[in-house]
Amino acid sequence: MKKLLIFHPYLAPYRIDLYNRLAKLFDVQVLLSGSEAEKNTLGFDVEFVNRQAQFKFSYVQKGFYVGRHLLSSVFFKQIRSFRPDVVMAHELGINTLAAIFLKPFLRYKLLVTVDDSPGMIRSYGKIRRLLQQFVIKHTDALLLVHPEVRIYLENKYNAKYQCRFNYFPIIQDDERLKEKFLLAKGETLQLLLRHNLENKKVILFVGRLESVKCPDMLLRAFRQLNDENCLLVFVGKGSLDEELKYYVKKNHLDTKVIFTGILSGFSLYAWYLLADVFVLPSQFEPFGAVVNEALVAGCEVVVSDKVGANSLIEASNGIIFKSNDEQELVTALNRVVRAGLNYPKGNWRPSKMVISFEDIFFPLVDFIEEEDED
Repeated sequence: MKKLLIFHPYLAPYRIDLYNRLAKLFDVQVLLSGSEAEKNTLGFDVEFVNRQAQFKFSYVQKGFYVGRHLLSSVFFKQIRSFRPDVVMAHELGINTLAAIFLKPFLRYKLLVTVDDSPGMIRSYGKIRRLLQQFVIKHTDALLLVHPEVRIYLENKYNAKYQCRFNYFPIIQDDERLKEKFLLAKGETLQLLLRHNLENKKVILFVGRLESVKCPDMLLRAFRQLNDENCLLVFVGKGSLDEELKYYVKKNHLDTKVIFTGILSGFSLYAWYLLADVFVLPSQFEPFGAVVNEALVAGCEVVVSDKVGANSLIEASNGIIFKSNDEQELVTALNRVVRAGLNYPKGNWRPSKMVISFEDIFFPLVDFIEEEDED
């Protein structure tokens, strides 16, 4: 059985299925290096996700942080002690550089996950571009969350280096996610009755209530909708909490806007099943894994062009609008709301995903198992 070592800041809902599936095929160890400060800003319950792990993992925070990157010798030590056949490093930090440094001596395959959106990859400064080129030169494959990023890097580096550029969106196991949604039926029925949602059109936002996510713009756009039968639900918390609630009170929207706070597990899945429209209007979003959850639950999705997960949106499942354009968001919402309710509220609906978990999982497994030619 091959040994796979994974470096990542923390276990997240959008990667736990991947790691668990890999652990059924390989000897997997995961080293997590996210700071406590970063974990406290996440819009999900880290401990809840940790309990789902079916592999060995450990958190390390010895060293010091530059941004979100831990500067520490622990990555070198973990590689030397575990002696992996494959290392899956994350982004362009010390964990990746450590894996590059030891690669010629321990002769493992190196994969690097890069979560950049097209806008991010094109806005690199000179130092980051040089670091990117160095990593690509010494890496076997980059796993990229957006097809435009893959095309961009292929055009730029494919003729120079042997690195492969693979499209690898941040999506969960469709069947596992469907099981979780169906198990939330009790919570779904309770919310349906509590908020009298039977004939309401529910618009859902899930994420941190921070300026970069633009929940304030969504709230203003919601107020301009032509349909009086709509309800807006904010799942999450953040620094805009009080400002948003004040706006709701000032504009007499108390009966039309719900703030749930941070939710996880069945309490969150129930809202996905009740939502008709899911909205992520961020002005900066490397990917946005919640878009995958909403699509699997059968929601129509409206996202800005700055959301990396817009690669999952087609005419059949949603609308992409121009970031920070409030009127374009209003137009998009009016369009999807006018489409009406196609299924009884709270019932299971067909997934609207355009790509499945299996589509990305098995090519990754094949690549891990592939023997080096030399």
